[in-house]
Amino acid sequence: MTTTALNPLDIAFLWGESDTNLMNIAHLDIFRLPPDAGPEFVSDLVEELRTHTTATTPFDRRVDSSALGRIVPRWARVDSPDLDYHVRRHVLPAPGGARELGMLVSRLHGVRMDRAHPLWQLHVIEGLGDGRVGLYVKGHHALLDGIATVRLARKVMSGDPHERGRPAIWAYREPERRRPTGDRTSTAATGSDILTALGAQLSGLRAIGRMYGGMVDTLARRSLPGLPATADALVEPFTAPRSILNGPITAERRIATHTVELARISALAARCGGTVNDIILAICAGGLRRYLIEIDELPDAALVAGMPMSFRPRDSDDAEGNATTMALVTLATDVADARERCAAIIASTVRAKEHMATMSGAAVMAYTALLMAPFGAGLVLGIGSRVAPMFNVIVSNLAGPPDALHYNGMTLEEWHAVSIPLDGQALNITLMSYAGNLNLCVTACATNLPHIQRLARYCGEALLELEASTR
Repeated sequence: MTTTALNPLDIAFLWGESDTNLMNIAHLDIFRLPPDAGPEFVSDLVEELRTHTTATTPFDRRVDSSALGRIVPRWARVDSPDLDYHVRRHVLPAPGGARELGMLVSRLHGVRMDRAHPLWQLHVIEGLGDGRVGLYVKGHHALLDGIATVRLARKVMSGDPHERGRPAIWAYREPERRRPTGDRTSTAATGSDILTALGAQLSGLRAIGRMYGGMVDTLARRSLPGLPATADALVEPFTAPRSILNGPITAERRIATHTVELARISALAARCGGTVNDIILAICAGGLRRYLIEIDELPDAALVAGMPMSFRPRDSDDAEGNATTMALVTLATDVADARERCAAIIASTVRAKEHMATMSGAAVMAYTALLMAPFGAGLVLGIGSRVAPMFNVIVSNLAGPPDALHYNGMTLEEWHAVSIPLDGQALNITLMSYAGNLNLCVTACATNLPHIQRLARYCGEALLELEASTR
């Protein structure tokens, strides 16, 4: 059997999984049916999906079950996955509203996938009160990262509402490209390759040294009167405050969503002198501040966000594995004024980007492995909630297509990215832009964080507050 090696980050995602630490990422896609859809449309859709019996990479990968594979995880190839396992169908109870949909997706997101199969599933959800259909597509984070999944989903869908015959996501094949005559691809490592890899490791070590050196300097400044840390200082690892967001978790998940117009975010970014991502961080910070005050759990020190940044080339067709690093930025939740909070966040993201810009892609990968090693060790050893948090919450922003997409006659109206709470990281906030809207999805451990649906609403109200403060 042919097997394929995993990179260290993907191995950590497999090793760190448990019945409570689930490594499921997903998309919740809400489609409007075509005007001529009959009563059998959804049944026909499910049957058609199940005709795509041959999976392509990475959907043809399952965890190698050999003795060696159990020690060091590797992927084994599966020619024809069991589509009765991978493709499921659900009908929501009446009235089929946001509450019923959220409860079902929360329950599905809290189920660990069977490693005897490739680590993905598609759940077709009907019974929504407005006649729409939901597709919940779930995959293990070792198999896929969010950005690669978005790119692949865009290729499967079409800009033409009348087009039929689109492939299932697990069966999509890239159009073949002609290789120039005489081109030869070698997989053997050359001396130059080895030197490049060593250089990347050294660059990553230097970046880690600069960051941890800054942490020592910051801690010294905090201990000496009259020497405050600068507002725009690089946020260092493990300086985040302890909070309710960083305790042990259970398998109970809760999903909440909120949608706003992207044009409002862009207009605010222009007025505040920042980026769309800065404003996203600001509204999440405002929502978190209000939510934590309400449950009497707001730390005195500012919360720190882990901000995933992709270093996958824009033109890359490779959907396998992860190509993501983590920047640390302040959420300035200790600042009451919305405008001042936003300014502090902008200063922090500028410093984080400056820090990352000094490294090549290979160096970023080495840097990420070194930076995340303590976090990964806590994850694998199951002690993530018992050590100081590197950051308090992950806030991700995924760029989706600006124009409406369609799949076999259905029109995609909402596209939400559902992510991962972890031991010591009970909350994840992921936002995704699509067709002029920004779709926010809060994924949390329901045991730790009560009434988390309020947080999604409070983020929307934080947008109103920031807009009012900048007029």
